[in-house]
Amino acid sequence: MFGNIKSVFTQYKGLSSSIYVIFIARVVTNMGAFIWPLLTMILSRKMGYSATTIAMISASVAVLFIPANIIGGKLADRFNKKKIIILFDSISVVFFIACGFIEPGTLMMIFFIIAGLFAHMEGPAFEALIVEASKPSEREKVFSLSYLGHNLGFMFGAAIGGLLFNNYLNLAFLIDGTTTMISTILIVIFVKVINVHKLEKHEKNEYEESEEEGVNTFAVLRKRRSVLIQMIVFTLGAFIYSQWSFALPLYLGELFGEDGPVLFGFLASFNGFIVIIFTPILTAFLCKMKELPKIMIGMALYSFSYLIIKDEPLKYVFYVMIFAFTIGEIINTIGASPFISRRVPASHRGRVSSYMGIGYMIGGIGGQLAVGVTIDKLGYNSAFNILVISGIIGVVIIAYNIRVDKALFPKLYELEAQVEEE
Repeated sequence: MFGNIKSVFTQYKGLSSSIYVIFIARVVTNMGAFIWPLLTMILSRKMGYSATTIAMISASVAVLFIPANIIGGKLADRFNKKKIIILFDSISVVFFIACGFIEPGTLMMIFFIIAGLFAHMEGPAFEALIVEASKPSEREKVFSLSYLGHNLGFMFGAAIGGLLFNNYLNLAFLIDGTTTMISTILIVIFVKVINVHKLEKHEKNEYEESEEEGVNTFAVLRKRRSVLIQMIVFTLGAFIYSQWSFALPLYLGELFGEDGPVLFGFLASFNGFIVIIFTPILTAFLCKMKELPKIMIGMALYSFSYLIIKDEPLKYVFYVMIFAFTIGEIINTIGASPFISRRVPASHRGRVSSYMGIGYMIGGIGGQLAVGVTIDKLGYNSAFNILVISGIIGVVIIAYNIRVDKALFPKLYELEAQVEEE
């Protein structure tokens, strides 16, 4: 017990300097990340669109982002990842900042979509770079620390964004673009890729070191069926998870009017605060739990959290909901990213990451469409019931996938057993 408590404070010690740079970059980026969480409110409060219309706009944008993700993944596997990151991030930042000089309307949305397009093209290269800058055995800690940095910045950024929303939205765009560029420069200059050939034998993982050049990505995934199944689960998870930035702000606006954006900003900051406090704790205390059970617990928690806010509760109840939702988010995160990184060959990291991104988009937009129509036709309670049912389906699929994964990747389970004995 004492060892577990001590590990909460010491577990991030000894990681490579690149991982600490990624942590700092995440903090900087998300201190200015005001806009994406507020997008639904921009479309509803600033432009007057209904829930269904907003979902249709989001779906149309997602269709455009799908080929961008595929292209980004192929480029990440073929060219220098740092060059891809700085090129696409620079283009994204230019259009982001341009949004700060115009009023909410069609032109702003066009610039915003272009910025998001290049940000999505950069995504697979960034995810692959995190993997290449870390040892296989460190992945839980690496992704945990990266996630912690994301939320440390977001905790402050979301609250500030909520306060800027009504009267200073343009300033939010300018700050967001500037912080993104600063973090990009940090990553490109200071993050170094690990030479796997210099690692000790026990530090290597044969499943990700294998090269399968010239092999179709889907053929790679068919051989790793548990990864393919889990990608379907992640799509379903995105269906549920995306509602915290879609259905939740709409619900708050419906219940509390102009106070809705401010409350949502503070709820988002509370989300970041919980992540900061509990990510190290849960990473340490769940270190012996396998990846898939973590994902199962996480999905169950953040889907069932929507039951808490049914029937138009008082404001404080939303903080209870966010607490349950965030604990689920944390547990899911420290299981999901390591799961994929250890089972995908280095030759296909970028492409698999891009397909993961597509799955998240399909799940997120599909969720917005389904929930948006449900809200307009049947109300919020029916929409929240759909999310809970989706969570149950996801948990059942993961339970099945545990057996599949053990059969396909036995050495990973042998390795974890050896770590537990040590």
